[in-house]
Formats: sequence, C-alpha cells, structure tokens
Amino acid sequence: MRHGRRRITWQGSALVVGGVVAGCALVTAVPQETVVETPFVVEGAVGETLDLTYADLTVTDVRVADTVESFSETAVANGTFVVVDVTWRATQGATLFAGAEITDAEGRTFWPTDQAECSRSTNAQPGYAWRITYCFEVPQDALAGATVRLARGGQTEDYAEQRRDAAGVVDLGISAQQAKELWAATDTVQTEAPGYAPASAEGSAG
Repeated sequence: MRHGRRRITWQGSALVVGGVVAGCALVTAVPQETVVETPFVVEGAVGETLDLTYADLTVTDVRVADTVESFSETAVANGTFVVVDVTWRATQGATLFAGAEITDAEGRTFWPTDQAECSRSTNAQPGYAWRITYCFEVPQDALAGATVRLARGGQTEDYAEQRRDAAGVVDLGISAQQAKELWAATDTVQTEAPGYAPASAEGSAG
C-alpha cells in the first residue's frame, strides 16, 4: 500500500541541487551577428529567483500527489501529479505566461493539466507577485532528473512563440532513490486559483 508524505524539500544535503550557476546567467552567449531563433535558457533551482528580463520567476515549491483537489473538483492521476507552485512578477507590462512543461531525463515532455484549479497559463500585471500552480501528470520513470520549463508565449512543441525570448528551466532536484520513495507514498494536494503571492513566496535573488 502506498502511504506517507510526498512533499519535496530542499533543506537537507540529500536534496540540494548542485552545479547551479550563480547570477542566473544566460547559458548561451550568442554573437551579435548571429540570428537567434531559439529561446535563451536561464537555469536555476527551486527557491531561486530567475531574471527573464520580462519577468522574475520563482519556483517556490514542488509536491508529488496521486490526487489534486479543489473546492469543486477532484482529479486522480493514472501515474502521478507533479505539482509546481510558481511566483511570476512581470517587469515590463501586463504579460501572459503560457509556456509550461516538464522534461524528464530521457527528453520526454509533459504539459500541464487544467483539472482541479490547476493552471496552464496566467496573466500578470507588472510590479505584483502573482502565484500560480501547475500540475503535470507523469509516469513513474519521469520523476528522476525532471526539470520544469516556464516562459511567456504559447506552449508548442517547437517553441515557435518563444523565439528570441528567455525561458526559465528549473531542476526539480529528484534523484532516482527519491523518485522511488515519492512514488511509493500517497498524498492529496489542495489547489488554489491564481492570486497575489505573499512576500515570503518570492524566493531569493538570482
């Protein structure tokens, strides 16, 4: 029987994400004469605030659950839900954040569901921290080494609406052993509609 808590934390050394480049720098330097067609990628870790130029992005929490539940709906996963809590702060103007996916260690991608108050996209006004919860249904073998990719622009397989733009990629910090433990446990996550985030949910500066 599956039982136990399934919240992922980053307080102990076992879950510390190594190798994060300080300063949230762009991972690719492109010469000025080069035509840029693909998105710029800014890498980071859970709890770290990433500067995407058009917005500050913080993944504040990650949980794994068999069931996600809102006031009006309950959704049960065939695999499991990876629940990703995010804070967006638009910096240039009202912005639609519509790009979201989880990528596993094999390169497979999973897009978010809109069940049980989970969000696929959100609009945010400049200057305000806006919280949103994404829920991704994934199989067991997708947990270890998974990353979440978040951006403005629509979500497509070729990122056509995100070209010449920045996208944040955050390592969820799940090892192979932790993936087994998370899968063996069971939990229900209560979701909320998007809304203003408290100051404590904005993370640290990148």
